[in-house]
Amino acid sequence: MSGFIERSEWKNFLGEFSRRNQLRPTHLEVIGDIGAQEEAVFLPFVGADFESKGSMKGSVEIALGGETAADERQLTHLITNVERIAPIVGVNGLEDGLGIEDRDGVKTLLRFETLPEIEEGKSSPRDRRVQIH
Repeated sequence: MSGFIERSEWKNFLGEFSRRNQLRPTHLEVIGDIGAQEEAVFLPFVGADFESKGSMKGSVEIALGGETAADERQLTHLITNVERIAPIVGVNGLEDGLGIEDRDGVKTLLRFETLPEIEEGKSSPRDRRVQIH
């Protein structure tokens, strides 16, 4: 992770981060006492929000899923008792994700994925025809 964001800036940072990265494909992973647990892969990033008031005070909610409410591919991940938030910056200097650590040292890593491209000129299995002689 890169430099940590000041607690007083969490809400604004997450709002701006969400706007910049909306609908990018993701990889969400939680790393704790039992090792790394994959939560989701390639779901679009909807947004992240810090709860500064109420019963969920000190929590971050990460929303992933489809572009419409009708899309069933949706996941909301809640991190309680957040202690640290840091952007993950790639070697090219661009945002590659977000790291969040809770009071117990459990880390949630949200990384942005690059969808594989289909090379031009490559045929799909459906395009291949079987010839019988």
